[in-house]
Amino acid sequence: MNPTRPIATTETSAYSCMCCTPDRLSAGHSRRGFLGLGAAAVAGGLLAMTPGQSQAASGNYEAMLVNCIDPRFTTLSWQYMGLLHGIAREKLTDNYSQFVVAGGPIGAIHPKFASWHNTFWDNLDITVSLHHIPRVVALTHRDCGAAKLAFGEAKVATKEDETHAHAEALMAFRAAVNKRQPKLSVITGIMDLTGKVDLIG
Repeated sequence: MNPTRPIATTETSAYSCMCCTPDRLSAGHSRRGFLGLGAAAVAGGLLAMTPGQSQAASGNYEAMLVNCIDPRFTTLSWQYMGLLHGIAREKLTDNYSQFVVAGGPIGAIHPKFASWHNTFWDNLDITVSLHHIPRVVALTHRDCGAAKLAFGEAKVATKEDETHAHAEALMAFRAAVNKRQPKLSVITGIMDLTGKVDLIG
C-alpha cells in the first residue's frame, strides 16, 4: 500500500489547533508544562495495552512514533502507522511506543525548544533499551502552531515555504537520531489535514 495515499478526510479549519497556537506556546503555558504533557503521553503509549493483549514491558517492538500534540492528527497518525510498508496493521497494534510533544520532531530538535530535547533523547534511549525498536517514525504536520513559533510565520506562509522549513527540521532530526542511535532506521514525513503524508528523505 502506498504510504502517501490519503487515508481519511477531516474538516479543515482556518485556524491552528488552539493548544498549539504560537501565543499559547509562548505565553499562557510554560515549556515545562508542555514537556510534561509529552512525557505523560509517552507513558500512556508505552503502558496501555488492550484486554487480552497484554505484553511484557520489555520485548521486541516495531517502532517509536514521534508526533505533535495537535488533536486533529491523533487518529490520522494512528491510521498512518497501519500503512507502513511491510508492516501489517495487526502487527502494529499495541506494538510501538510514542513520544508526543508540540511540533513532534521539530520540538525534539529545534533550538526554540531546547529545554525539551534531553527528555526526548532519554525516552528514545529507554524505548531502544526496553523495546528493541528497529525504527523511528517522525511526523510533522501542516498548519502547525509550534512550527510557526519555531520558524516564524513568514517561513511557513506558503505550502512551498512550509515544506522547505519542515524538511530541513526533519533532515536534522534524522541526522541527530542516526548519530545517537546509528542502528535505527528513520522514516520522516509531513502530514496534511487529510492524513496524506509527504515522505522526506
